[in-house]
Parts: sequence; C-alpha cells; structure tokens
Amino acid sequence: MDIHSLTKLAGLIAISLSSVLFTSHSFADINADTNSEDRFWINRTHQNLGNVDNFQAVVEQTLSNTTSPLISDVIFETPNSFHQKVIQPDSFKGFEASYSNNTITLYDSLNKQALQIKGLAPYKKSSSLDRVRGIYMYNKEHYEQKFTPSIHVAERLSVGIDFMAKEDNLEIRKVEAFVDYHYSLVMQSNLIFNSGIESKATNISMLFNKDNLSLPSINLSKDTHVESWNFRKKHLSKKRISKKIDPNIIWPEDKGNTWGFSANKFYPQGNNTNAAAYYHSDNYFLITLTKKSSRDELSQLGVPVTLGNTQAVLNQLPTFANLQFKSKGIHYTLLSNIHPQSLLTMAKAMVSPEE
Repeated sequence: MDIHSLTKLAGLIAISLSSVLFTSHSFADINADTNSEDRFWINRTHQNLGNVDNFQAVVEQTLSNTTSPLISDVIFETPNSFHQKVIQPDSFKGFEASYSNNTITLYDSLNKQALQIKGLAPYKKSSSLDRVRGIYMYNKEHYEQKFTPSIHVAERLSVGIDFMAKEDNLEIRKVEAFVDYHYSLVMQSNLIFNSGIESKATNISMLFNKDNLSLPSINLSKDTHVESWNFRKKHLSKKRISKKIDPNIIWPEDKGNTWGFSANKFYPQGNNTNAAAYYHSDNYFLITLTKKSSRDELSQLGVPVTLGNTQAVLNQLPTFANLQFKSKGIHYTLLSNIHPQSLLTMAKAMVSPEE
C-alpha cells in the first residue's frame, strides 16, 4: 500500500495535490540516503501518481472553531495545473485560485482584489520522483507514522495513516489522513495544530481521468485591483535589493538547504516596502511578497496559526500553500510547494526577533 510518501498532507481548503507534482533526476539520486523500504514506497507512490491524468473533486473543509463548512470545486490537470472555486459559504463564495501556464492567480471577487504572478519556472516532469522523495524524507525526519484502519471516502478505498510530530515546536502537531489506495492522493485529512485548532478536509466526490476535462479561466472584472508580478523581468541580487527596500523586510531562509533552491531572485516594485523574492529549483518554489502593512485584517480564508507571538493565516491550495502574516509594519505573503510545516518554520524564524 503506497502511502508512506503521501506526505504533503496539508489539505486545509483542498486536497493535497502537491505530491502529484513531485517528480527525479534519476533512480540513482532517489536511492541516496534511503533504505530498501523507503525506496519501495517512494517508487510505488511515484508510479501511482503517474497514473493520474486529471481529476475533478468537490472538497469540504471544516475548522474546529467555526460552524460553517467551506466547499470548493477543484479541477486538476497533469502535470501541475489546477483551478479551484469556492461555492459555499456566501462570505467566501466565488473566490478562485489557479496555477496554469506558469502563472498563479488568486481572485477575491467579493472584495474585487486579485494577485497574479507570471513568469514562474516551467514544471519539469523529469523531477517528479525527486519531489516525492523530498517530501517523504522531510516527513520521515519530523513525524512518526502509524497506519490506521482503512475507510471509504467518496466511495473510494482509502488507507489510514497518522503523522505525529517528533518535536514539540512544530505548529502542525498531527495529521490524520486517508489516502486513495490506487492513486496515492489524500482523500481526507485532519490537521491538528499546536493551538488546538483542527482543520479537516474531505473529498465529497472525486472522479479521476475524465475525458475532455478542461480548466476554467479566471476572468477578472474591470474594477478589480490587481497586484501583479512578472518574474520574467530583470531581477536583482539580495545584496543589491537590500539597498532599495525597507530595512525591516526579512527574507525567509532555507537553513540546511532542505529544498535545494538553486535560484534566488529579487524584484523591487514601486515604493521601498513593495518587493518580491523568488527562490526555486527544478522541484520546489518559495515566493515571498512584501508590502506596507495596513489596518486591514489578514485574510480570513484559511487556518489561523501562530508564529511565536505573531498571528498568521495558512491556506492550502491544491498545489501550494499560501501563508500571510504581519511583522514590523510589513505585510508578508508566502506561497510555496514545500512541506507546509517547513514553510511555517521559515516564517517563524522571520518574526523571531519580535519574540
């Protein structure tokens, strides 16, 4: 049963699809630092994920501190394209997110605001096995794993597995997951955070490999305020951008080079508080956007988490996570397809001087 490496396991709004994107340079690389059992599960999971051409799902998310569930329609196409639209409740109805043509779009139609990031590095299918391995090994290092009884989710056999944090300082304390037996995708997950909040996501319906399935386009209304970034434009080094931006801006650090970011690019925009950092490799990306903090509250779409003494909101979209928080007058938005706990750890280090 190919479940040990279904490790993204962060279905906060939608199911965790990030493992679908995970792909390797060679079997020689994938075998490094793993034993025979690890290699079996990594390779088996990679094979199962390779059988997914597309799917369409209706996903229900509930938070333990709220009463109204969040229901979304999700469409995914291999290798890494998706479209998600919230259909309930009314307070979030119409919110759309997509990753397509190397572009991320987040659209809050009710508040007429959008974020669009163009020019992302193309997905490399040759990297998928490496991605499975990277997430698998992160979970193995930081979480104990225990099999639980199988159940049916959306009429599909799903194998149970719990992930329990080995360290007390991890924000995601436990994940109770059920994984599709044939396709190795998370069908149901319950994330338990250090704060005691639980976030449960369940596929109400799920159809794989449909004929003639296509992704909808996001059409922004003319009166929408769009925050736009283009990473095809000329970028700066970290040293050069530090002379142009607010000294309070702190960039995340991948200590230990866990995710192997081979490119670090920085982009100023407008005043000295608006800037972006784009870290990426063939396997993973981490985008950091900054702007001057306003009185506006953080996004309510997602799970409230704490980074030490700093409040944040974590929103897991189908192929990446979106984390927002404020620190020293700067509003941060982080988007990444790395393990969500690793993203939280990096963000916590960014605000630690305040603690």
